[in-house]
Amino acid sequence: MAFNKQLLRTTAVLFTILFIVIGGAAAQDIGSIDFENLRASDLSDQQVQRLWERAQSQGYSLSQVEQMAMARGMSPNEVSKLVRRVRNLRMQNGGQQGQRQNNQLRSVNRDTTFMMQPDSLQKDTLRSRIFGADLFRRDKVSFTPSLNVPTPENYQLGAGDQLIIDIWGAAEQTYEVTVSTEGTITIANLGPIYVNGLTIETARERIKSSLSKIYSGLQSDTDEPTDTQARISLGNVRSINVTVLGESRFPGTYTLPSLATVFNALYSAGGPDSTGTFREIEVIRGDSIAATLDIYDFLVYGNQKDNIRLRDQDIIKIDPYISRVELNGKTKRTGIFELKEGETIQDLITFAGGFASDAYTKRLKVIGNTGSQKRINDIRYPEQNDFQLRDGDRVQVDKVLDRFANRVEIQGAVFREGDYELKDSTTVYSLIQRAEGIREDAFMNRGLVYREQNDLSTEVVSFNVRELLNNPEQNDISLQRNDIVRISSIFDLREDYTISVVGAVQEPGTFPFVENMTLEDVIFQANGFKESAAPYRIEVSRRIDSGDSMYVAREMAEIHRFRVNENLELDDKTAGFTIKPFDKIFVRNAPNYYEQRQVTIKGEVLFPGKYTLDEQDMRISDLIQRAGGLTQYAYSPGGNLTRDIEQKVDTTFLNIADTLDSGSDLQQKTTKVGIDLAKIIQNPGSRHDLILREGDVLEIPKELQTVRVAGEVLYPISVRHQDNLSLKDYLRAAGGASDRGKPKDAYVVYANGEVDRARKILFFRNYPEVRPGATVYVPKKEQRRDLTPQERISIYSALVSMAAIVTNTIFQIRRN
Repeated sequence: MAFNKQLLRTTAVLFTILFIVIGGAAAQDIGSIDFENLRASDLSDQQVQRLWERAQSQGYSLSQVEQMAMARGMSPNEVSKLVRRVRNLRMQNGGQQGQRQNNQLRSVNRDTTFMMQPDSLQKDTLRSRIFGADLFRRDKVSFTPSLNVPTPENYQLGAGDQLIIDIWGAAEQTYEVTVSTEGTITIANLGPIYVNGLTIETARERIKSSLSKIYSGLQSDTDEPTDTQARISLGNVRSINVTVLGESRFPGTYTLPSLATVFNALYSAGGPDSTGTFREIEVIRGDSIAATLDIYDFLVYGNQKDNIRLRDQDIIKIDPYISRVELNGKTKRTGIFELKEGETIQDLITFAGGFASDAYTKRLKVIGNTGSQKRINDIRYPEQNDFQLRDGDRVQVDKVLDRFANRVEIQGAVFREGDYELKDSTTVYSLIQRAEGIREDAFMNRGLVYREQNDLSTEVVSFNVRELLNNPEQNDISLQRNDIVRISSIFDLREDYTISVVGAVQEPGTFPFVENMTLEDVIFQANGFKESAAPYRIEVSRRIDSGDSMYVAREMAEIHRFRVNENLELDDKTAGFTIKPFDKIFVRNAPNYYEQRQVTIKGEVLFPGKYTLDEQDMRISDLIQRAGGLTQYAYSPGGNLTRDIEQKVDTTFLNIADTLDSGSDLQQKTTKVGIDLAKIIQNPGSRHDLILREGDVLEIPKELQTVRVAGEVLYPISVRHQDNLSLKDYLRAAGGASDRGKPKDAYVVYANGEVDRARKILFFRNYPEVRPGATVYVPKKEQRRDLTPQERISIYSALVSMAAIVTNTIFQIRRN
């Protein structure tokens, strides 16, 4: 059975999609859709949009499509979902259309500073500020009636309601019956039972009375318990039609469950629009008003007494708003609020949730209109909290001033810095006492009081801290509002005392100076010596204090040398030496202590890898010999040496050419050193045999057979080396130089790291030899900047002026 329902539903969806996609003349009437097995969630937004467009083309309104779907067997829940999706798509399309109109207005008035907006956008902006409007725009607040709740006892039955009757005890039976259009239900072996308009409680009694005719155990004439029980509950509820009229976003007739309330209908209709009232929404039932809903009662107080349950054919009427005022400033809620007749500014503050914590509440500013001009009222709060506002008034609640009426402050060498009340701290002495007194490091000779004058400028009042504390009655100073008392620390008035340790210690650096610190203490604080340290060669450099002398001494610093043993002890002669501020301690490295320094050899040797330098003057030939010598496949002309650059070039003040990218070529970490490996092997120890350094990498390749062409050529490529080919031939193999290349300045980088370039001799250009493994590089032309029009005009003006001067000079000479 479940499979058949799923098959029917899938078939209905496929048929609907085909109907929507085919469209045009081939499509059938919209009434032929199988709405009974259709689920709104199975359709995409595009399919829903095409369905609505097809319905419009056939003259159907949204309410007619809704009624057609209900008549074709679609459940009320699915109908509501489909209608809601159609409305959402209409709103989105309306917003996109408004945006297109806005873009058109912008294109027409591109040169104007004021940009007109469509009325719909202005209304949406206004509505977003109305208090309560977002209640009907939040996705998480849908006001969908809950159907999984106990049936209310006052619920009135009507046509379409489903009743579930469970009987158990001496007899067991379950009936699922639906109230017919005539208002009756039919049970086998019983006649029709009329229940239309009855409450669920009354209907239970009537149905039980009728069932007792065929189930005798349901009723008993005595007080004894019955042997048969019956429970009557509400199953699927019926649908009702409710009309929303007036100032609603989407007025019309809506199909809702019979348990729906006024809020459910308002949410379906989008709530009141920008001109609709939120305070007096009428529910018209027949010829009378059943209830008047005030949404503010729900928003402010949580009161839903007028959110009554709707009945079929009820009308919800939304009139234009009564009176609106705008509230801005320091309240918990701001925006546009609607007031009823007789409501005051106190009611407005209540609707806004009260004042913010930093609100200035003594005076509220009200700006309104008089009919001919604007007016302003200053409202004293709370004395005038009964002030009645008019339509269009704007209420402004300002912020309290960012200043104190009774504050004094104390800073510096006291135990509790900060702000204090002027009432209990009227003098400097009393303020110091409230700050728990001065600290031991306080500078006693002077304190300052920064005082704000009447013109907001600042003056300073100085005092002697020691004299004030010893005799406060005579030396105390009265404080005023916003006074700042400053008592400095002796450490604030001098440079920070530090010492420095440099050299072969575990943790070199700068340390705070401590009185009576010795040299041993400093080395201990630096975590002791390194293994490379020479403790017998420690120097201490000390500043020379010339005092008040005007004589410029030749000596710049005092140097003290010491010997410290492994136990961090000085000899007897220097044991009493103490460290002073700003001393620098230098611990030298032992002259004969070396850490292992390594070099690397790669390529065609018997034992490639890393090797440790064993002598100060170890050379390339020595390294090759330690690596077992060259293999039979080694290509000695291609041997090259890579060396770390010890000193980087500071390009800050260099005028680097545009061809260099921010001096990147000058900031390399390694460089190639041109060597001649064949001469090194033939003459070990010669000038060609370089002394190795730490980090050197010697690479000896196999026989090289190609030449690489790079730089500004059409197609960078590697070409097989031939002895009879010249540099130009290799450039031709790469397609020649590009438009940005400069082939006349081409150069060759050989495999061993050497570089050679073309040379011009008289009228001939001599190009370098190209060897195997070399790279032919074509540099880029210098980019010449074109003259700007202003520069050209200046040059032309100078030429014209020069020509005029020369012409005038020649003319004068001829006249003379």
